[in-house]
Amino acid sequence: MNPLLTAFLRAMCTPAFVLAASLSMASPLSAQPTGSILLWPVNPVIEGDARAAALWLENPGELPITLQVQIYSWIQEDGRNVYANQEEILGSPPIVSIQPGERQLVRLTRTTPPPAEPEKPYRIVVDEIPTRGAGSAEGASPGAAVSFRMRYSLPLFSRSLGDQRADAALRAEPSLSWRTGTDAEGRFIEVHNDGDRHARLTQVAFANGSHRLIVSEGLFGYVLAGATMRWQIEPEIDPSGALVASVNGKASVTIERQPG
Repeated sequence: MNPLLTAFLRAMCTPAFVLAASLSMASPLSAQPTGSILLWPVNPVIEGDARAAALWLENPGELPITLQVQIYSWIQEDGRNVYANQEEILGSPPIVSIQPGERQLVRLTRTTPPPAEPEKPYRIVVDEIPTRGAGSAEGASPGAAVSFRMRYSLPLFSRSLGDQRADAALRAEPSLSWRTGTDAEGRFIEVHNDGDRHARLTQVAFANGSHRLIVSEGLFGYVLAGATMRWQIEPEIDPSGALVASVNGKASVTIERQPG
């Protein structure tokens, strides 16, 4: 992979990139601004019997914007997110220009049959392309102009045909466990998902009786199906209690600690 692309995809793991995914939007009425554009839904899914899902982009500003939509494969290895180019799902149109106050539909189209596994994860990256003169200081020469660019990252899941069946036993759910440890970067918490569905973790805390030590009030992160994810934690956080979190919107779920 191109080294510049690799560096960019690694940067998507930072909080600035997951901000959009921490919002819960179902329609433009409930959408909130993320930088200079509105995006919804923030958790798009291509169901097993569908060929595509919709992603809406809206420009609430006073100037036209141009956006590029790219979709990457997404796996988790060694406790980290890994992204790569893929052609299984394409965004159409891939580049859009949106006038102030207008919106644009982008179709997230599956080019292959539904996955055999219950769900397959991808990451959508919406990149704001600088327009000529954007960010330039008044009176500055063209060569001295500085351009700024916003990027937004959203999860996308492609689901199998089997996930559409009515039998609740066939609907996969995350199965989580956790442990703590130390590495060269310090102390970490590691969460493993032995289930067939991703886990979106928010409101993470260690509970010890009636006392709760907050680890993250907002979006903590995702643990993909069959994967392990690792996060660094501050030295002052005492992990001796039970780990509780909101998992896929279900509040106060106690996550089992791994033995040993």
